[in-house]
Amino acid sequence: MLRGPGKDLMQAHIRSVMHGHLVTAAPTDSLLDVAAQIAAHGISAVPVVDAEHRLLGIVSTSDVVSLLHDGTPLDGMSAGDVMTRDPISIDEFATAGEAIGVMRNALIRHLPVTREGRLVGMVTTADLIRHLLQDLAPEVA
Repeated sequence: MLRGPGKDLMQAHIRSVMHGHLVTAAPTDSLLDVAAQIAAHGISAVPVVDAEHRLLGIVSTSDVVSLLHDGTPLDGMSAGDVMTRDPISIDEFATAGEAIGVMRNALIRHLPVTREGRLVGMVTTADLIRHLLQDLAPEVA
């Protein structure tokens, strides 16, 4: 039988779960370049930031796939043209449990992490699963 995630794991600060190495884009970056970064790095979203690394928006795989499916050419478009503006984000000192709640309520799979309004990381549902599985182990009979 497996044990569920412990309280300590749910109370961990999200900064201990997030990815700190980010692929980001400026609003003026080519959407074709952003799509290439998504494909090259196997990521589900690229945060769009200004020169001070403040979060402006996010371009997700869903955004790119929708355009491609509709036959919309990506060349000539920028990240700023298609990004979701003012995306939901979470402070680095929020807990894993709080991040799960935000992601469940907003029906999102990636959540930008901020410190004083500046992007410092990204947490995904896969990151949270890996984090919570740390406490799961078969019980010894």
